[in-house]
Amino acid sequence: MRRENDFRIRIGRLRDKGAGTGIKARGFVGEVLTAARRSGLGTLDHGPRSRAGRFGRGSGARGRLASRRVIIKTRIVQHRGSRYRAAPMKMHLSYLRRQGATRDGERAEMFDRDGVADHDAFAKRCEEDRHHFRFIVSPEDAARLEDLRSTTRQLMERAERALGTRLDWVAVDHWNTDNPHVHVLVRGVADDGRDLVINPEFLKHGFRGLAEDLVSLELGPRTEAEVAASLDREMIADRWTQLDRRLRDLVDEAGGLDLRPDTERPRTGDIRLTGRAQHLERLGLAQAQAPGRWRLPEDLEPQLRALAERGDIIKTLHATLRGQDRDLNAIVIEGRELSMPVFGKLADRGLHDELTGQAYVVVDAVDGLTHHLRFSDLNQTGDTPVGGLVEVRSRVLDDGASRLELIHRSDLDLATQATASGATWLDRQMVAREPQVLAQAGFGLEARAALDQRRAHLETLGLANRESGALTPARNLIATLRGQEVARVAANIRAETGATFVETGKGDMVAGLYSRRLDLVSGRFAMIEDGLGFQLVPWTRSLDAQLGREVRGVMSPSGGMDWSLGKKRGLGL
Repeated sequence: MRRENDFRIRIGRLRDKGAGTGIKARGFVGEVLTAARRSGLGTLDHGPRSRAGRFGRGSGARGRLASRRVIIKTRIVQHRGSRYRAAPMKMHLSYLRRQGATRDGERAEMFDRDGVADHDAFAKRCEEDRHHFRFIVSPEDAARLEDLRSTTRQLMERAERALGTRLDWVAVDHWNTDNPHVHVLVRGVADDGRDLVINPEFLKHGFRGLAEDLVSLELGPRTEAEVAASLDREMIADRWTQLDRRLRDLVDEAGGLDLRPDTERPRTGDIRLTGRAQHLERLGLAQAQAPGRWRLPEDLEPQLRALAERGDIIKTLHATLRGQDRDLNAIVIEGRELSMPVFGKLADRGLHDELTGQAYVVVDAVDGLTHHLRFSDLNQTGDTPVGGLVEVRSRVLDDGASRLELIHRSDLDLATQATASGATWLDRQMVAREPQVLAQAGFGLEARAALDQRRAHLETLGLANRESGALTPARNLIATLRGQEVARVAANIRAETGATFVETGKGDMVAGLYSRRLDLVSGRFAMIEDGLGFQLVPWTRSLDAQLGREVRGVMSPSGGMDWSLGKKRGLGL
């Protein structure tokens, strides 16, 4: 028998069902968080509040407490200046979509509000904009979310409501770090066609508050045990933490920190604060003065952030060297200047800071050490494939400043060079007046073994002679090997195109259309066409911007090219 007040309960998850329900849900979460704070779970410190003005979209939004923590990093990228021209959005998008960033290790895929995003079309729409925004959204419990992409779409919908404009955005989710995160790129144009100006307070706190609300809606507030576990991890973390912010607030004008029991001071969290101070002391970042008393340096925050950065670099180096016979203690984190050049195998390349675009390379060097070197953008790290050979040296600019410069030396790894048909770095090392000094460990030891293999291979070709038990390379080895390879490649091009190959010698003039780059064993060559035939001459990086243009130059006595770069040439009679 049914009654009028009978009902059935259906268990489900809270969802974002639009603006109205979102507002109600946020009210519910607020009540839950208030109850949680009253129960002793505590609150989260969002850091010092900025006194930013109320200009820009989102100025009415204010961050508020939430139980689930989300880290959001923000950067506004101006579309002007040499740095942006060197590393434009297309290059940044290409790196974000790199292989290995997804859950299954495949190439990452951009998405937007509707599904899979056309990243090239987005970059095209941004070309004439004044700026764009970059966000990294990293929920502490991202791995527990049912669908990180769906959460991102809901977050951007709420951001649109807060900012009062439709946003043009693309995003990509990365799963190759300790905590999954999302990169979001937003055009700097509002739906009315004007420049999109977002209030700094919203960028600092409001956007994060929206994200924390969404994660809290799905996962619920953190339990007391989760909060305690998080604080315990912070207590011994080698980075800047919320506990450090609380310690900084307790420091007196002289830098003194007093954590002795005091009836006038709340005792909640004192044990963890004391534990944190003790950990800072072990790191050499706090000086004990008496039981319960320490002195903290004024630059505690930058020191801890630098320590965390070093830890991240060491993790990168260990991941790069995993599975290789390398001493994990033989690593060097280089600064902005080098006392001497670094030569070796390019072991890794990537973004040191995915927000600013700062890049890094890892070089497994012939000195037996592994070097981590930083560059201002990915473009400065060149296009040598991983496994190829590079040299990094300091370069003094016109204004007197110094920066690192990466020089391409070979596209081939040592194993391929040992039996390659052409003039390799191994061949040049054999005949050099001042060869690279090779260590008896690491990549230096590998290079020694590869040289022995190369000498044996040259002997089979009649290009090395055995004298007194040692193999000596034949005279004019480099010219012979390079000439053979260039002639072979030129014959293939002539067979494909019917064009005549014109050989080039020292002092000869070269003029014509730069049509393509050829990556050969002997090095990189530029193909120059003059309508009647073609020439193959040494390539230089200055030709990168001249593809399809007329160039003119002279082959120097050293075998290189002195270029006079001309204007673009189109079709004509």
